[in-house]
This record gives sequence, structure tokens and C-alpha cells, in this order.
Amino acid sequence: MSDPVVDLTVVELDSAVRAVVARQLRVPADGLADEHPLTLELDEAARPRLLTAMGEALDATFPDDFLDGVATIDDLTSAVRVSLRA
Repeated sequence: MSDPVVDLTVVELDSAVRAVVARQLRVPADGLADEHPLTLELDEAARPRLLTAMGEALDATFPDDFLDGVATIDDLTSAVRVSLRA
């Protein structure tokens, strides 16, 4: 049986990440540009909630420092792609 996350296309994975971020920020997903700055909107309390929500949505676990160096939606989707494909 294959891992459902691995079976996601890049577009589906990016859409899933964008949807989780949109829910956490309480904004429409289509309003989040690739270069949308996450650093301005994710305070220290919001970061663990985002990681938990992403983990639940993607059936994955991310380390506590996963968001270190992630500044934009594009950075985040790229990091998730690399993490899940590794």
C-alpha cells in the first residue's frame, strides 16, 4: 500500500499546504500569493499550530524547527515538498 502523501501531485500538495495556511491565517487561499510573507503573520504561538495543522492535513510529522528560514508561501511549499519526498 502506498503512502497517500507521496501519491499527491506537486499541484495537489501545494494546494493542500496553501489551504492549511489560509485556514490558520483566516484568509481565502486564493488570496495567498507565492511570495506572501509568512514571517509577518506567524508569531511564535501560531507557528506550532501551523505545523500541527499541516501534519494532520498531510499525515506527516514536521520537526519543531521546520519553519526556520521559511519566509513565504513558496518557501513553505518547497520545504514541504522536499521533506515529504525525501
